[in-house]
Amino acid sequence: MPVARARAKTLAEEWDLPRYVADFLEWVVTELVTNAVIHGQTMRGSRVLVAYHFADDLLRVEVRDAAGGMPCVGRGRGLQIVAALADDWGVTPRVIGKSVWAEIGVSSKRGRHDW
Repeated sequence: MPVARARAKTLAEEWDLPRYVADFLEWVVTELVTNAVIHGQTMRGSRVLVAYHFADDLLRVEVRDAAGGMPCVGRGRGLQIVAALADDWGVTPRVIGKSVWAEIGVSSKRGRHDW
């Protein structure tokens, strides 16, 4: 998890994102990767992949694992944190495993996150 969090911080700096977005991104990545590793019940030796996409004032992070099963907000605080910080999030089933994604808007007109 520390590697994923550090990479998120580096990308936020490279993309010159506002501080609140960088903070939200670090938390979201940490929670999604932690969930994939701990709750994803992946097979030994399998990997968790993290992908980032930033375009049109929308930052999207996806965490993919090879485990079956779908995450649920009610089962732990990790996804509650993601739901609170991200503008949207969801799960995309894959042939093998799933991707859990979250989107954070990056706009000066953001309302609830415009501190």
